[in-house]
Amino acid sequence: MIGFIVEIVLMESGYSVPTVLIEASPVIVIIIISMFYASASLVMFVLYCLFLMIVPRKSDFDYVIIHGAGLIDGEIVSKLLSDRIDKAIDVYNKDPSPTILVPSGGQGPDEKVSEAEAMSVYMKEHGVPEKDILPEDQSGTTYENLKNSKALIERHSGRKYTALVTSNYHVYRALRYCRQMGFKCTGIGSHVALYYWPSAVIREYLAIHAEKKHLFYFIAGWLLCILPIVAIALYGK
Repeated sequence: MIGFIVEIVLMESGYSVPTVLIEASPVIVIIIISMFYASASLVMFVLYCLFLMIVPRKSDFDYVIIHGAGLIDGEIVSKLLSDRIDKAIDVYNKDPSPTILVPSGGQGPDEKVSEAEAMSVYMKEHGVPEKDILPEDQSGTTYENLKNSKALIERHSGRKYTALVTSNYHVYRALRYCRQMGFKCTGIGSHVALYYWPSAVIREYLAIHAEKKHLFYFIAGWLLCILPIVAIALYGK
């Protein structure tokens, strides 16, 4: 056991608070700091997701990509997906210039139609003309959503100011992929039902940190927090 002495000194008054001796195993201290570091990182990610829903953005887009999500019974748009589409339609309706909606998502092994087709049907049912819908129905992942949509958009002439709409917790990873492929996009986060949000945010947080680059930064930051404790444990006696 190693004693860690915490002393708080009130500089303004010239008095010091009595020292507190905390007896703790270095392993326990490291575990506590690790939990605090991971929690702080998660909280920052959550705040970023919420910030995306209120941050001001321009409203003049030529294309709006909508990321697909799983379909109910293989053909029905889910609540999570309809929230994304509704957000995209709202952007479309408020845009002062002609805008093309790009529903993006292929057909999964358990789906009767592609996600892009199901989204297109939903859009038409909600007043979007077919001429303003440009489906991308070959992708199976977020990265492919963007890569294939980018290729589809680049086949057309004219201006290409592009936005992507997905669930608020998913925007960060989507924009990272955009930067990787040199695709300029504005990220727009859609509403997510409260009952679904906690588990979705945690899954997304873990997925992001499973990537090599993020994992490296996460471990590097963790080590910067831990090394002083290790140094105290080894040399602070």
